[in-house]
Amino acid sequence: MAITLKIVANEAGVSVRTAGRVLRGGGPVSGVTAERVRKAAARLSYVPNAAARNLRRRSCRIVGVITSDGNHELIHTRLRILERCLREAGRDTLLGSLPGTQEELERMLLEWTGFADFVIFTNWNPDFCAERLLKLPIRCIFLDRDPGTDKFDRFLTERASGVREVILALIRSGAGKIAHVSGIGSSGGRIEGFDSAIRAKPKVRAVRIPSKGSEFADGYRLGARILRSGADGVFFDTDRMALGFYRYAHEHGIRIPEQIAVAGFDNDTPGAYAIPSLSTVAHPLEEEVREAVRIVTNGDRKGKTKTLYFPTKLIVRESIPMNVKPIKPSPTFTGK
Repeated sequence: MAITLKIVANEAGVSVRTAGRVLRGGGPVSGVTAERVRKAAARLSYVPNAAARNLRRRSCRIVGVITSDGNHELIHTRLRILERCLREAGRDTLLGSLPGTQEELERMLLEWTGFADFVIFTNWNPDFCAERLLKLPIRCIFLDRDPGTDKFDRFLTERASGVREVILALIRSGAGKIAHVSGIGSSGGRIEGFDSAIRAKPKVRAVRIPSKGSEFADGYRLGARILRSGADGVFFDTDRMALGFYRYAHEHGIRIPEQIAVAGFDNDTPGAYAIPSLSTVAHPLEEEVREAVRIVTNGDRKGKTKTLYFPTKLIVRESIPMNVKPIKPSPTFTGK
């Protein structure tokens, strides 16, 4: 049998209201009475029913977060920022990985009902039907994941303009032939940004080098092909691929950036400490997270939803000659 607050109150010989005040840590209760209630709760192994308490208050301090079980730095960095911002807003985090099926996800969110009024998605399966979540009494917020409908809050990363900046930076550094190493499933606006920059500089030649993956090993494995292409500048869809190419270049005596300028995407920490340090494009993590937390702190589960795009930022380091300055995207460029 579940131990209720009423059972604890009877055990301590006090009213339910008094027992509740003691266990919530508020209200005028004498020290002797409070100690009697706490001892009764300990003897009975009483655990407060958080869901019931939240339903009575019609508010929850807990915010659900659906994330990925991957091990990329970007995943962990976004989660750390999210937890910090929620904690600063007086909220706790209930963490879960995105299940493999829509049914499992809906069952998970139903079990969270009463504990969380808001769920922030940092991972999403495009095969799921997001609108099925509208029947749940939870407001869903999507960070850098598009559920395919404007019926949810969406705070999305606008990758194309940042990629356009980094390609123009490579061109300014003197690159006349630029390779784009594109991992399957990792584009998300990168191709659009690359092509936009190349169109702006018709004398520059471009070559597309597809990759089956977007990890260190993929960049290393494609090293020979990149060099055979004759490119004197190369952009990788991820910093991980770029650093894999660094290893290949080191083993084969290729000097970066003297022989080939290199840029990546993600602003992973290792790139800042590589030799030479890696030029990259950074995600607007802090900006996206703070906008999501703003909705949570407003506390409106059924307010008008919004969709915002946040631009990425070029970070020029030693892998592109240092006399290059970040180039602002054209005001007419609207690619995502």
